[in-house]
Amino acid sequence: MKVPIGLFLASIQEKKVFYFVSDQINSSEPHIYICLKRSANDVLIMACCTSQFETVRKFIEARKLPKETLVWISPRDPENPFSRDTYVNCNNCFTFTVAEFRQMYESDSISLSGEISEIHFEQILIGVHSSPLIEEETKDLLPKPND
Repeated sequence: MKVPIGLFLASIQEKKVFYFVSDQINSSEPHIYICLKRSANDVLIMACCTSQFETVRKFIEARKLPKETLVWISPRDPENPFSRDTYVNCNNCFTFTVAEFRQMYESDSISLSGEISEIHFEQILIGVHSSPLIEEETKDLLPKPND
C-alpha cells in the first residue's frame, strides 16, 4: 500500500534507506541509498550502497584511501534492511532534493526500504569524514561521528 505523499516526504531523514535509479552513477539499475543528512533547505546528502566488494576495495586500495572509507553492512544484523552483504564507498556522496524524491515517488520509481542501525550510520559518517575525496563543505553539513 502506498502511503500519502506528505507522509513519504516527512519520512526522508537520516539513516533511512531508499531504492531507486539515479543518473549520478554509471548504471541503469536501481541502487540502495542511505540518507546521511536532510538539510534545512531540503537538500539530501546520500551514500550509495553496492554488493560489489572487490570493485570498491580496488578503488580504495588503488588510491591509497583510508580503510575506514569502506563500510560493510551484514545482512545478519536484524537492525538493517539488507538481504545480502552490502558495502558503502564513503568516498562518494550524492545530493538530491526533496522535490526530486517527490517526482520519483509520484512516478512509482522510488521506495523506502527501511533504516540502518546507529552503529552502521556512525561507521559511514566516520568513513565520509575520513575521506580526502569528500569536500569539506559537504563534511561540514554532515553530523560528526559520535555526536
